[in-house]
Amino acid sequence: MKEKNFLERPLIASIPAITGEVFLFALIIAFTLLSRFYDLGARVMSHDESLHTYFSWLLYKGDGYQHTPMMHGPFQFHLLALTYFLFGVSDFTARIPGVIFNLATIWMLWYWRRYLGKAGALIAGLMMLVSPYMLFYGRYVRNEPFSGFAGMLMFFAVLRYLQSGEKRYFYWLTISLLINFTSKETAYIYVAQLLLFLAFHFFWKLLSKTWKNESSRNAFITLITVALLLVGGALGAALLSKGDAAPMATEPALPSNPMGDAPMAAAGSTAFPWAMVLAFAALATILFATYYLIQGLGWGEIRAERSFDLLMLVGTLIIPLLTPLVSKIFGWSIPTTTPELAGMLTQDYMQIGVAILITFSISIALGLWWKAETWWKNALLFYSLFTILFTTIFTNSSGFFTGIFGSLGYWMVQQEVARGGQPWYYYAFVQIPIYEFLPAIGVWVGVYYGFKKKAAVEIETETEKENTDLDTPTPPVLFDSSTTFALLGWWTLSSLIAYSYAGERMPWLTYHITLPMILLTAWGLNQLVKNISWDELRTQKGWLGAALIFIFFTSLTNTMLGAGGSFQGKGLEQLQATSEFLLPLIVAIASGIGLFYIFRNWTWQNLLNLTTLVIFGLLTLWTGRAAYRAAYINYDNAKEYLVYAHAARGVKDVMAQAKEISMRTSGDLNAIIAYDASAPDTGISWPFVWYLRDFTNLRSFDAPTRSLREASVIVVDEKNFEKIEPVVGEGYYRSDYMRMWWPNQDYYGLVNNRDSHMLFPADYPCTGVFSVFKLFSGKDFSRVCEAFTNPAIRAGVIDIWAKRDFTKYAQATGKSGFGPTDWNPADKMRLYIRKDVASQVWNYGVLPETSESVTIDIYEENTITLSADFTVGMNGTAEGQFDTPRGIAFAPDGSFYVADSRNHRIQHFDADGDFINMWGQFGDATFDDLPGGTFNEPWGIAVGPDGSVYVSDTWSHRIQKFDADGNAITHWGYYGQAEDGLAFWGPRGIAVDADGNVYVSDTGNKRIVKFDSEGNFITEFGQTGMAIGEFDEQVGVAVDDEGVVYVTDTWNQRIQTFIPNEDGTVYFPLNQWDVNAWYGQSLDNKPFLTVDNQGSVFVADPEGYRVLQFSTEGEFIRTWGDYGFDNQTFGLVAAVAVDARGHVWVTDAGNHRVMRFTLPE
Repeated sequence: MKEKNFLERPLIASIPAITGEVFLFALIIAFTLLSRFYDLGARVMSHDESLHTYFSWLLYKGDGYQHTPMMHGPFQFHLLALTYFLFGVSDFTARIPGVIFNLATIWMLWYWRRYLGKAGALIAGLMMLVSPYMLFYGRYVRNEPFSGFAGMLMFFAVLRYLQSGEKRYFYWLTISLLINFTSKETAYIYVAQLLLFLAFHFFWKLLSKTWKNESSRNAFITLITVALLLVGGALGAALLSKGDAAPMATEPALPSNPMGDAPMAAAGSTAFPWAMVLAFAALATILFATYYLIQGLGWGEIRAERSFDLLMLVGTLIIPLLTPLVSKIFGWSIPTTTPELAGMLTQDYMQIGVAILITFSISIALGLWWKAETWWKNALLFYSLFTILFTTIFTNSSGFFTGIFGSLGYWMVQQEVARGGQPWYYYAFVQIPIYEFLPAIGVWVGVYYGFKKKAAVEIETETEKENTDLDTPTPPVLFDSSTTFALLGWWTLSSLIAYSYAGERMPWLTYHITLPMILLTAWGLNQLVKNISWDELRTQKGWLGAALIFIFFTSLTNTMLGAGGSFQGKGLEQLQATSEFLLPLIVAIASGIGLFYIFRNWTWQNLLNLTTLVIFGLLTLWTGRAAYRAAYINYDNAKEYLVYAHAARGVKDVMAQAKEISMRTSGDLNAIIAYDASAPDTGISWPFVWYLRDFTNLRSFDAPTRSLREASVIVVDEKNFEKIEPVVGEGYYRSDYMRMWWPNQDYYGLVNNRDSHMLFPADYPCTGVFSVFKLFSGKDFSRVCEAFTNPAIRAGVIDIWAKRDFTKYAQATGKSGFGPTDWNPADKMRLYIRKDVASQVWNYGVLPETSESVTIDIYEENTITLSADFTVGMNGTAEGQFDTPRGIAFAPDGSFYVADSRNHRIQHFDADGDFINMWGQFGDATFDDLPGGTFNEPWGIAVGPDGSVYVSDTWSHRIQKFDADGNAITHWGYYGQAEDGLAFWGPRGIAVDADGNVYVSDTGNKRIVKFDSEGNFITEFGQTGMAIGEFDEQVGVAVDDEGVVYVTDTWNQRIQTFIPNEDGTVYFPLNQWDVNAWYGQSLDNKPFLTVDNQGSVFVADPEGYRVLQFSTEGEFIRTWGDYGFDNQTFGLVAAVAVDARGHVWVTDAGNHRVMRFTLPE
């Protein structure tokens, strides 16, 4: 009787169930539990995680759940809600479901051991334990653990049914499909992989049978071959029509607004649809092949194949889930976004209904034809639970349709969006080499043994009762595992291809590529373990040899890494580098001698097997190191590549302060907390909405307004940094944090296009063996070659791979943005804490005096509420409609003109606001002298005493003059940098004095230029600076009746006035006063002003959403306005004008309207 090996022998004689195999597997499970649950709640919820956790929390609270394809299937949301109910709500508990399913995936290996072998299952368990992706995303609130487990269960059920033919595995398979399709759209990839494998298996089995006639068999083979070629052609055509998207560094993995709309694909190409034509041709060819198949074998032989049963079960269950394909074939719409769904017409509903009816009819007909009783039981199991989950126990009836139609429909539309814009090599040459190099190398061992011979693994017999309990050993028999190898090989290869082709290439999808690679590696290593002579290992000092192999390769690797910096000098650093090279070299030589002595009598095969196993042990340690570093060290910073939109530690730091302030000032979470939810990405909402869920006094805002001053804490997104300053003033303490960051993206653009007709330069880095790249003369491989041939860059890349240290790489490339405070790409945020609140919490206050009232806005006391008594316009292009109106000016007859900036035109209204006429069209005259009446964003407008109209054609860098009806008279100016009086750079403000002289605010050139009414240069004044008479981004200009010129000196935050000499050729500074506004330097924060005949100056505060009124001496009088859309608020104050009756008119560029105000006495 053959002696049992360690895995088969009981470790304790009195407890025979505890064999070496059971003990080691239990140890792996124990370490999995420890590694997955350890410090589980420490990491900040990422952008995507917070979406899942928050909407699950709403479901848990009883607010319901509505399925939206953008956030994938409902399975996770219901499971999370149940977890909250059982264990409470926290970061830790939200990650429990993922941990459980990740653990279940490893537990499945106990069942898989019949196909992987005993050693193979243990090796797979160890690899999953230390896999960076299995560890990191097993502790992450995403769908990957659920889909991964479903995939493991699905393929196991397939193998078991192919082997045993027991119907119970139909139900296992149905449950796996249910979990997959209610979790994530990757289910379509899993099912496509399964169906293609089963189809090949089915054809292979059929071809091995005896056919009735050889001609039918040959015709079948020929047609199937043609069909495969056509399918390959269709895939190739699809790939050629699909280009790499540009990198979108700061785009979150999912749209920030969960109930909003994802980016839509660009309009489809008008090129001939070769892919679709070839696909239909392939389908037609398969139908012809089926005819010969039936003729040659008959239905009985075909239906006897177990793979046919599996094809029918899986195919009929998922046909209804392919409904959008029917709509696509017929050219019907596939609504997936909120506006599209809301705008559906009766015709759209009928089309969707017909498509669903077609697919369900086909499914039912085929299922009943196949095996009626078996099919309806599995279909009932699948679609009953599917319906319950997607409708949230029938509380959301539309969920059934979004599940059936929306999931695949959304994926099809988003396929062309290519969110993230990752290059095609993202998985094969970035993610896998950095993290999953162990299974990437290991699959080649599996391939070697798979093609070398039909390997055998130990399984139980078909006639004996199946028993998978841990305490009962399984009786071994031999099983031909070529099917296992074929399945694992196909699963691995197709996963890499499918996810590399998919439009959205995101790091977490590497999880689904890693899983089959680990299984194939374990299957191969199981063959290797069986080929090792363990007796020889024990008797001939093999264990000592294994240790020396480990030492030899470790020291040799360190020697090679340290070779570049050795023997470079006698300084301390050079000597240290030399010693770091010599010491491992000596150890490598010594261990090499020891290896020769120990293994001198070994066969080369045994030595190679043992060496391979030791190398994989070494790689396992290195992989575990990478996993540990990612999960427990770098989990909240941007050094790792296995994340995308990754939340920074600053989120929890901000929340800790907000919570402490609220608890210590109000005794609960009732403090007013304001957070930035500004468009288009909802600001800092995610993940803060999740973390602020228990606060009861939240204020979200789109644009910062003065109403925020009530808040104890304000959290602001980076795009509103400038706009928040006038709101908080001196009344808040400020702290800066990182909110979200993305991995370094220097792996983009490794290969660029070049002129194939040009010779390669002498310094082209692709030399030596890399000269082969010169064969591709139309491509530039410089960056690829430099990573190998440039020692400094190579050392930097190695440091990134080995240590996630970017120091050497930054030095070699001269790039910055690799530190925790300046990382790029990243999204910053600011925390503002009100000073009077901070003074109540000693560790936030500076001195007790801060408890006194702090003036935030010196204008607040004289702020009035004023409603517009008349409004003109709305957004649009029709008469009387505007797109970002800017300048406004009144004519002597009381009518007024508006610079309709982004419609590139001027509109004329009478004194009552009735439309008179308009003129203008787009034209860029920067480098072409276009005729009058063509504009490129006109900003300023003024009317002369004779009724002539002057327009600053801002981005054509010129001034145009018209008569009162819009007929062009003349124009002057060109793009320049003040080389002469006519060289403008983005002129904005324009004014005309009583004598008809024209004053132009040449904003880019920091000067005011004066012309006569015909455009002849008179004089200019101003230059760049902060001193009196100097400007920094002056915009508005106005002239009063005395000839005094008023200028908004924007970035110096002041108004300056100037007075001319007698002949008006020289201007002297007269006065200046500070303006507590204009903090931002955005393209819209450009203030205009006007002067009336009553001694008042009215000034726009664009991003303060108000109008400021001063006296001509600079004394503040009052202000009105705030952010909003009603008749008391503004979207963006652009310009101000006063009519002859004293009404103040304001162009509201943000709300695309002109408003009239009547000031109180």
